[in-house]
Amino acid sequence: MSKIIDKVNNFILDNHMISTGDRIVLGLSGGADSVCLLILLLDICSRYGLGSKDIYAVHINHKIRGEEADEDMEFARKLCQEKQVNFIAFSKDIVALAKEEGISTEEAGRRFRYECFDKVAGEYGCTKIAVAHNKNDMAETVVFNMLRGTGLRGMSGIKPVRGNIIRPLLNITREEIIEYLREKDQIYRNDSTNDGLDYDRNKIRHIILPAMMDINKGAINHICQMAAEASNSYSYIRDMALEDYNGISQEDDFGKTIMLPVDELYKYNPVLQEHLIHEAIGDVAGNKRDITRKHIMSVVGLLYQDTGKQVELPYGIKARRSYDNLIITNKSNVNEEYRITIEPEKDYSIPDRGCIEFKLIDYNQDTQISKKIYTKMIDYDKIIDTLYLRTPEDGDYIVIDSKGSTKKLSRVFIDNKVDREARNNWPIIACGKNVVWAIGLRISEAFKVDETTKKILYMNYRGKGDE
Repeated sequence: MSKIIDKVNNFILDNHMISTGDRIVLGLSGGADSVCLLILLLDICSRYGLGSKDIYAVHINHKIRGEEADEDMEFARKLCQEKQVNFIAFSKDIVALAKEEGISTEEAGRRFRYECFDKVAGEYGCTKIAVAHNKNDMAETVVFNMLRGTGLRGMSGIKPVRGNIIRPLLNITREEIIEYLREKDQIYRNDSTNDGLDYDRNKIRHIILPAMMDINKGAINHICQMAAEASNSYSYIRDMALEDYNGISQEDDFGKTIMLPVDELYKYNPVLQEHLIHEAIGDVAGNKRDITRKHIMSVVGLLYQDTGKQVELPYGIKARRSYDNLIITNKSNVNEEYRITIEPEKDYSIPDRGCIEFKLIDYNQDTQISKKIYTKMIDYDKIIDTLYLRTPEDGDYIVIDSKGSTKKLSRVFIDNKVDREARNNWPIIACGKNVVWAIGLRISEAFKVDETTKKILYMNYRGKGDE
C-alpha cells in the first residue's frame, strides 16, 4: 500500500501539483478512480500541511441513470461525511443540455463538470482542481485521438497539470487503483454506462485495449511512455513555433481574424508550418479542442492554391487564401451597406471599422499637405456634388492622373490585393460614382490640392480601437 502512496506522492512532487496553503476541489463520482483519489489525498495531504477540511468534494448527478445516479450521490455524500470532507452536489439533465447545445452527451457532461468545479473553487477560495484520470485513461485518450486523426499534440494524451487542474493518479493503472482500494477495504460504486458499448471510449476500453494487451501485456505502459515522448517533442516544437508565430501573425483591428503572410510560412519546414497554423486556429477559436490534423492539413493545402480558395473549420471558423496572406477568421460574411451624407466639421462612425473626422482648413502656401495613409487633404471647392461616406457600388471609379484617366474601383481593390471578403464593406468617400478616397488605398487625382486651392477638406480615419 505504501508503495502506491509513495508512487503517487513522488508524481505530485515531480509535477509541483500541491503546495502548502492549497485548497483542493476534487471531482468525486463515487467510482473506483475518484474514490481512490480522495482516499489517497487524505493519506498524502498531511505532508503538505493540509487536512480533510481543505478538500471540497464535488459530485455531479447527470440525470442519466435515474435511481442508480441518486444512489451514487448518496454514497458520495456519506463517504465525505465519514472522512470529514466538504461535500457539494450538482444536478443537471445532461442529455437535454447536449441537445440544446448541439454537442455529444460526453462533451456536455465534461463542460458542466468543469463549470461546477470552477464555481466551487471560486466560492471557497480553492487553488487546485483534482481529477482522477489514470494511466488507462491516458492510453484510451491516445488511441481515441489516433483513430479520429491527430498529430503530436493528440499523441501527447493528458497533461499531469493544466492550469489549476491536477491529475495525481496519472502515473498509476486502474489495476493499481483497485488493488489500493482492496487493501484499504474501501468500497466504491460501478457506473453501468461504463459497461456498454454505446460510447466510443467504452469500445476502446473493452475491445481495443484488451486486444493490445493480448499482444503485449505492457501495452498501456508503452502507450503512456510514447505519449510522454510525444509531449516533450510537441512542447519543444510548439515553443519554437510560438516564438515565430508572434513575429509573423497579424490580427485584424476589427473582428476575430488572424492573417499569416504566405511568403513567411513558405520559409518553414512542414512541421513548423502545421504548428503555426494550429496556433492561429486556436487563437481565433479560443481553444484547440476538436481541431484535428485533418483540419490543419486542409488549411496547409491553401498555401499552394489560388487566391479565393477557402475551407470551413469547427466553431464557425473559415480559412482562406487571399493573395499574399492566409486568413483565418470567425467573422460571418455579412455585408452591411451604409450611405452617410458628409458635412464638414463633423466626425462619423463607420460600422465595424472605426471613425473618420472631417474639418475645413484655409489653405495657404505654408500649409503642409499630409502624406499619411489614413490622413488626406483635398480641394474642397472641387467637390460639386453631395459627398458621401459609403460602401462600394457597381460603377464606382477613381481618377488616376492629371489627364482625367479613370480606373474601376474593383480594379483598385485587385491591384492593392484587398481580400475579396473585405471589398463589399470597404469604406469610401465619393461624389456620385466618382470615388474621392478609397480609404487606406488611393485618393483621386481630381480633387488634389493645387495652386488655386482656397479651402481644404481634412479627412482623418481612425481604425476601431485606435485612440
